[in-house]
Amino acid sequence: MIHTGTLRAEWTKFSSIRATMVLSLAAVAVSALLGWMFSGSAAGEYATATPQERLDFQPLDMSMRGLFIVQLLIAALGVLVASSEYGSGTMRASVAAVGRRGRLPAAKAGMTVLTALPVSVASVWLMYTTGQTTLASGGAPYLMPGDPAVLRILLLAPLVLTLLALFGLALGFLLRGTAAAVNVSTAVLLIPVMSGAAPGFFRELMSTYWPSMAAFQSVSGASELPLWAGFGLLIGFVAVMQIAAFVRFNNRDA
Repeated sequence: MIHTGTLRAEWTKFSSIRATMVLSLAAVAVSALLGWMFSGSAAGEYATATPQERLDFQPLDMSMRGLFIVQLLIAALGVLVASSEYGSGTMRASVAAVGRRGRLPAAKAGMTVLTALPVSVASVWLMYTTGQTTLASGGAPYLMPGDPAVLRILLLAPLVLTLLALFGLALGFLLRGTAAAVNVSTAVLLIPVMSGAAPGFFRELMSTYWPSMAAFQSVSGASELPLWAGFGLLIGFVAVMQIAAFVRFNNRDA
């Protein structure tokens, strides 16, 4: 259970830290920018494409490529929810204030969801809107919100990003430092994105079973795994990270 008083205290701390507010706004602004940039480039390529290339054109994939960059910002937001207190030296005071140690990580997890989810929804929807508008204005094919693939992205991609924020939170507790946790989260999330240069077997393994990539691929409909399996890999991974963070926090002085 999340104690409401502890949750209110976490919101006060979250809203008073400039970095968390700036990062939240930056994630939304960068999403719009990336949607415009990738879609503008794709529209230009479509104009000079061959007939076969035009048949293979995927407007939704083109406009949502920026999600693999935005995920880094959302994960960093989760990191800051925990690591900012270690950096400022207020974690011991927070533990003393809540009475029970278990209440604090639970409240921080709740705060991470309550902040990362609306930021993720705004980011995904704005990226889609700017991207498809840019494609349409450039004379390229585009998809309307009623398309099943679009609905799946708009409804489920924010959940994937929110889970990645919880992953970042767990790293913040485990590593107790912003720089280290952000570096590790960035490496973990970029490994499957960069696996295109890897040998075939390793590339297929990364794109299919790496937790973050499995979830994104399932949401986009490009995965060999069913939707529940792709999501399940990420949920299971985040759950393990959260349990590890909770155990470490409870068994070690703040």
